[in-house]
Amino acid sequence: MPDLPMYDHYRRLVRDTTIDDNTLLSTDYFNHFNEVIMLLSMLGDMPDMLDEIRAWQPKTYKQHFEGSGLHFAPLAIEAYDHVPAEYKDPFDATILELEATIAEAVEQLEGMRDDPEMLGFTAASYWQRLQSLVDRGSAIVHGAVPQATMEQSAIDELF
Repeated sequence: MPDLPMYDHYRRLVRDTTIDDNTLLSTDYFNHFNEVIMLLSMLGDMPDMLDEIRAWQPKTYKQHFEGSGLHFAPLAIEAYDHVPAEYKDPFDATILELEATIAEAVEQLEGMRDDPEMLGFTAASYWQRLQSLVDRGSAIVHGAVPQATMEQSAIDELF
């Protein structure tokens, strides 16, 4: 449960920014991942973009805003410490999945440098997966929390 006076304080402060006044998160963070998605989308035509993809480094939410130059960046950094767990936990899990998928893509694509057709095909698969994760993250930023799914064994135990 968030500290309600602080949560309400930040909800007021973030109005008129791209920080959601319910979740206290901003979709601007995904610009960091959109760079990789764009590079992957060009990889089939420009295989040397793989070097730029390999050079990409993850940044935490706070690191991204520290270097963003956005006028509301200090507020985004402060507000992040007050994001309710119901949004922060799935948001952070989505970020970890994005980072792991990018690392996997680099590893897979590295072995395809000499096959531009396969490189492009595989890169397309990865950028689409990443875009789906960014879409999920954006939905969380705007208050949609993914519903947990039950494993079949748990469902069977209910009956």
